[in-house]
Amino acid sequence: MKFKVINNDSSESFRIIDNVLNESVLSLVKDTIESWNFPWYFLSNSSVPVQKMVNEGLNYSFHHTVLDADGKNSNFYDMSNMMALVMKDSFKLDHYKIVRLRWGMTMSVDKVYRNDPHVDSKHPHKVILFYLQDSDGETYFYNDSNEVIDSITPKENRAVLFDGSLLHSSSKPVNFARRIVLNVNLKINEN
Repeated sequence: MKFKVINNDSSESFRIIDNVLNESVLSLVKDTIESWNFPWYFLSNSSVPVQKMVNEGLNYSFHHTVLDADGKNSNFYDMSNMMALVMKDSFKLDHYKIVRLRWGMTMSVDKVYRNDPHVDSKHPHKVILFYLQDSDGETYFYNDSNEVIDSITPKENRAVLFDGSLLHSSSKPVNFARRIVLNVNLKINEN
């Protein structure tokens, strides 16, 4: 397991685990998510719930929300939740529960483009990002002044854990056609 500390104002950190899923599970997940019949839904702004066009209209993405505050939303819940549980155990997050599972996909726009910095929730939480395949669509991390302080390159079968209060953003791949990520939000289990 790789541990890296980001030197910013709040001393946030993130951890990376490469090859988090075994090869059989990864193959099944890739076959499912990359198939022609996996449903993707358009978001005009990938980083805020308000559906409005910003940033030259390039901040769009596609999503498939599997679990949110309203409960299970997808026939792909069992597979996605199983993956999230493996990652939760790998990061030793025993006292956390999964509250949101969302697949996200950004497509190449043939130029370097960062989406808007954001946090997934205003409430205290942890985030795990799982990269389904190699891509050059970096995940960027920001300080409170929206200045980039670090980035992570998507690598197939890589999981990244960080505190949910850390501003972050996805970006569009240039050399790859797409970037697919499972976003897992967890909060402390109060039961």
